[in-house]
Formats: sequence, structure tokens, C-alpha cells
Amino acid sequence: MGMIGCFVGLAEQDLKAVQEKPERFHALLGLPQIPASKLSFLQRLFGAKTAAIPAQPDWKPSKSFEDFDVDKAWHGIHFLLTGSDWEGEGPLAFILHGGEELKGVDNGYGPPHVFTSAEVREINRALEGIDPQKLFEKADQADFTKNEIYPEIWDSESKEDCIGYVTENLAELKRFIAKIACEKKALIVYLG
Repeated sequence: MGMIGCFVGLAEQDLKAVQEKPERFHALLGLPQIPASKLSFLQRLFGAKTAAIPAQPDWKPSKSFEDFDVDKAWHGIHFLLTGSDWEGEGPLAFILHGGEELKGVDNGYGPPHVFTSAEVREINRALEGIDPQKLFEKADQADFTKNEIYPEIWDSESKEDCIGYVTENLAELKRFIAKIACEKKALIVYLG
């Protein structure tokens, strides 16, 4: 178990419905609300709070949504795209920054970030110029270790195994973002 980078592509009107009533986020993904007594040590350490709003199980999105995850590669992808451990600006920092926080929701590792379909197209344009293979070639495992990039496996695995894991997930994420951008869908990004 660990922190997983999760992405949901959904219709713009469904994103607005979730923003209007944030409890719909949990209903959208079929996630339970987590009472404070059930939070794990890591969730409490990262500042998770109780979900003060009840789930709304009767709400359903108007159109089908797509979900995708990059497993534990999210932090490494952010680092490769931005050159920073936790900071970053612009569309390439979308895993940890940008868009708008979904107020009233904390899935254990902070609030999800939501992006309109126009912002998704901007992210896609920025990703189009990124070549995961070139990033793999330039990446230095020592930089990942020095910056404490999660999941901190960089000095115990070969470059092909650890940096390759990150760049393979980045290539899949690029495909996912391109697909939802083409479909004019909005995006929710969260750590789960």
C-alpha cells in the first residue's frame, strides 16, 4: 500500500456538479467517507481530517467517466516534468498544483485538484512536447534520492527498473490526457 496518483476524466457538467456538492466526489468513485478514527497513521501524519460531509450515493454522473492511475510513479513524474520535488508552475505541474482545489474533500493526502476541459487541453499541449525516452536518458537516480522523491527506491534498483517505471507511467499518462483532451473532458487529480 502507498500513495497512488489517480486521475479521473469526466464531463464538464459532472465536474461542475461535483464542485457544487463535493460529497459527490466520493459517490463518483464509490469511495467511502473515512471517519477520523479510521484514518491510518500516514493519513493523520499528512494532516487528513474527517470528511465532515455525508456521502451522496444517489448521485450519478450524466456521462461515463474514465479513471486512470500511475501507481506510485506520480512523484517521479512530477519531478521529471518540473525539475522540482514539490513545487512547480504551469500546466506541467498539474499532478501537484494548478486547477482548483476541490473544497471540502480530503482523500487522506490532501484535496483533489480539478481542471476544466480547457485546462486539460492546455496540459495536453504542454505534454505533447515531452519525450519520456529523452527524460529517461537524462534522469539521474542520485537526483531522485537527493530530493527524496517518493517511493524512494532510486538507489536500490537499476535505472531501467526505477526510472523506467516512472517514464513508462508518464507515457501512459500522456495517452490518457490526450484522450480526455480530445473528448473535451475535465479532470480530477488526487493522491489515494
